[in-house]
This record gives sequence, C-alpha cells and structure tokens, in this order.
Amino acid sequence: MSKIDSFFGQINRSENSKGLKLPKAFLNRFIHCIARYFPMFPSTRVWLHRKRGVKIKKNVFIGAEVFIDDAEPDLVHIKENVTIIARTAIIAHGYYPRHLQIKLKTAGNKKGVILEKGAYIGFGAIILPGVTIGENAIIGAGAIVAKSVKANEIVIGPQAQKIK
Repeated sequence: MSKIDSFFGQINRSENSKGLKLPKAFLNRFIHCIARYFPMFPSTRVWLHRKRGVKIKKNVFIGAEVFIDDAEPDLVHIKENVTIIARTAIIAHGYYPRHLQIKLKTAGNKKGVILEKGAYIGFGAIILPGVTIGENAIIGAGAIVAKSVKANEIVIGPQAQKIK
C-alpha cells in the first residue's frame, strides 16, 4: 500500500484526485469552502462554483452553505433560473470501499446531477447521483432525492414523495 493509499484509505479516487491533478483538487475544495461559508453576494457564489467546474447557466441563485460535489464538480449541470436554498447538498458521484465493490456491482455507476431550467431546491434538500430535477420542479425542504423528478412536479419528505 502506497502512502497516498494509506491517506485515502479504502475509498477509490477519481482521476481528479490522482497525481498532478491533486493540487487542483485541493484548490477546488478551498474555493468550495469560501463559496459555502463566507458572506457574499449570490452572484459571487455562483462565479466561484463555476471556477470549480460546476456547469452553471444564467440567473442562478445559490444560497449559503450549499455543498456541491467536491471531487467531481464538473458532473453538476445547473440550467438557467434555478434557485438552490441554503444547506442543500448535491452529490454527483459515489465511491464505495473496495471490499463492497464486488457486492455492489452497479452501485456508484450513476453519475452526474442535472437541475433543469426553473427548478427550485428547498432548504436542506439532498440530491443524490444520477438524478435529474425537471424543468420548474420544486423540491421541498429536507427532501432526499434519489430518483429523477419530472418537470413541474413537487416532491417533499425524506424520501421525496410526489404530492402534485
């Protein structure tokens, strides 16, 4: 086991966190911390996330303490007129310990998150890998979204149940 493997443990690393790309990964995490915790105009927060590699279109609002995938921010696509309220987490990939990879053959294969035009993500929502939030869909506060949401749907609750 190399020194780098002992540092990361049993978690697989993406190409963004290997070799010469490691300094860029640390810089992206530093920028992410600034975007999450420092008081600033929302447009500055959007600009910082773009610098990290998140694909963000026009007229997007990102609240404070929003976590957007650290390891692979380029897998997150946010279309125009999207609102993401504070303390939301968007996780665009999944890594599993090596000893579970055999058992979970398809786990972690889903990658990327797409927030379509006009989507609204409520306070503290969690968006998991492989999810697309449809155009003008509303995700209620605290919802955990593990499946894609169709356009104009409203989902709430810990398992993001459709209500309308």
